Amino acid sequence: MTRRGELRVVAGDLAADRSDFHGMIGRSPAMRAVYDRIERFSTLPIPVLVLGETGTGKEMVAQAIRQVSGASRRYVPVNCAAIAKDLFESELFGHEAGAFTGATRRHAGILAQADGGILFLDEIGELPLATQAKLLRVLESGEYRPVGGEQTRRADFRLVAATNQDLALQVEQGRFRLDLLHRLGAARIVVPPLRERTEDIQPMAEEFLRRIRESRGWGAAWFSPEALARLRTAHWGGNVRELRNVVEAAAAVSTESCIEAHHLHEFLPSRTGRTGAANTLPTLAETLRAAEQTAIREALRHAEGNRDRAAALLGVSVATLYRRLSGRKEGAA
Repeated sequence: MTRRGELRVVAGDLAADRSDFHGMIGRSPAMRAVYDRIERFSTLPIPVLVLGETGTGKEMVAQAIRQVSGASRRYVPVNCAAIAKDLFESELFGHEAGAFTGATRRHAGILAQADGGILFLDEIGELPLATQAKLLRVLESGEYRPVGGEQTRRADFRLVAATNQDLALQVEQGRFRLDLLHRLGAARIVVPPLRERTEDIQPMAEEFLRRIRESRGWGAAWFSPEALARLRTAHWGGNVRELRNVVEAAAAVSTESCIEAHHLHEFLPSRTGRTGAANTLPTLAETLRAAEQTAIREALRHAEGNRDRAAALLGVSVATLYRRLSGRKEGAA
């Protein structure tokens, strides 16, 4: 409960003061620099490389580029880390019927799906070297050939790639092509970690809480000053994603209209980056996500890369399988 005379910061009251750039929240100079680069690069027909730690919101940058360049453009997100390495070429470039054992029909591939729109390749550092060479050719000529195909096809798409890895180091280690890095790195956007823009923590937390209350129609509507102070001083190793998860958890356990500091205690990260209740064990969400990805990879192997068959083996729709491959939750934007 709030005390008499306590200033209440109600989720939604600061909407006019909140810097909301195509879904990205932040008023800090670091984030305003990111917004400026998004606006400048969105008008250029060149690839964009988004760099940043895990959880900083790199896909939000890709979605903002889509919004600025034209909201009607097709948007195809792909998590490279979720695709088995021996299936990369088939998934990216497609394949013809009979190209390999189990390829009973033609598969168009990701490039065909992204034609005329934006292709977002998350975790591009996971792309196999052989596939990197072929992707470079597509970026330079707009042409590619499906696995087992004889006809060259064309794809006109805007590439936005993202990674939390040091690609220059990967080049030195022989795991990433220097020419591809040069092609991708002409337009770079570095998303700062939360520790470098702590002034954004409060407006972000308030916005997350507003969205939670709006979606379920009830629950906490504001944070106490003590709770906000705890959020501002916490160690956010998981960055924006971790902050959002903590706000969601605190909102779930709070039975009052205000989230107090004690509601945050078990969910706040320690100085090592783990949440208070999970210093040694992975979270349930992490465990389930890992099991889900393993099941998807196995299904794709059994189906020889055929998504329809893989979805049937898993008992889900092809659309659901694609969302899971992209690393998104059901209904996520």
